[in-house]
Amino acid sequence: MKSPNIVQHFEGVPLSGLKLSSHVVVPSGHKVRSVVAAMAAQHTGCAVVTDGARLAGIFTERDVTNHVVRSPDVWGSPVDHFMTPEPMVIGHNASAIDALRLMNARWFRNLPVTDADGGLLGSVNHYDLIRLAASFLEAQSDLGPELSPEHNLHFVDLTGLPTQEPLLVSPDDSLASAIEAMIAARTGLASVVNHRRAVIGELTEHDVFLKVACRVEDLADEAVGDWMTREIAAAAPDTSISTALGIMAQLGHRYLVLISETNRALGVVTFREIAEYFEIVCTT
Repeated sequence: MKSPNIVQHFEGVPLSGLKLSSHVVVPSGHKVRSVVAAMAAQHTGCAVVTDGARLAGIFTERDVTNHVVRSPDVWGSPVDHFMTPEPMVIGHNASAIDALRLMNARWFRNLPVTDADGGLLGSVNHYDLIRLAASFLEAQSDLGPELSPEHNLHFVDLTGLPTQEPLLVSPDDSLASAIEAMIAARTGLASVVNHRRAVIGELTEHDVFLKVACRVEDLADEAVGDWMTREIAAAAPDTSISTALGIMAQLGHRYLVLISETNRALGVVTFREIAEYFEIVCTT
């Protein structure tokens, strides 16, 4: 029997069989500062806010960057003011491809998963789906002579995929200006470059949430270089799609910066573009 392609594999994996990401559960009215601290302690970028047994909202790293980190005066406010209220959920019997399509269509990064009684089981996010894709492709590395959609993923490189324009900041820029630039560009990643425009680090929403939020009051007095991550999630443009997914899974990133031979940022490719590509090659 012919092996399933990656989309068929995703269709055959129910969310109940996927290792879901954890989230912090907090009651309505909980203060922003304590929610951020709880999220950091549990190494999760997602908190769900409950009102009794009801799911009232979801609060994520993006909310921290967009609404919290620049405003110390709100750190003592209820998280309800900054959460997304009445978030969409997905049932545990839905498939991984259902979750992926819904997340990409709605630009979600976290999607709460519920059991048959409406209880929360966890959250599915792009990192969970990246690991699923990478493990499938690793198992399909010996493809044999027959051409299949997986050949495209193993042998087509990142050059032909749509990319995002990289946001470049200097290590001497202030955290305030870098975060403002990230919000204006609607991106969770800034590549930090030296005077030769070579990438030397990155500042992400995760860095902002984990290191800065509810800790640093005056962002204008802090330099990006003191807070950036020096490990770069990067790949050459001729990296195959399957290898790129493996790198993302290993590093726990949903993006890769495409780097030239001189370490300059050429673009950013995200899991969204890769997922859209493998849906095209597997369904045409």
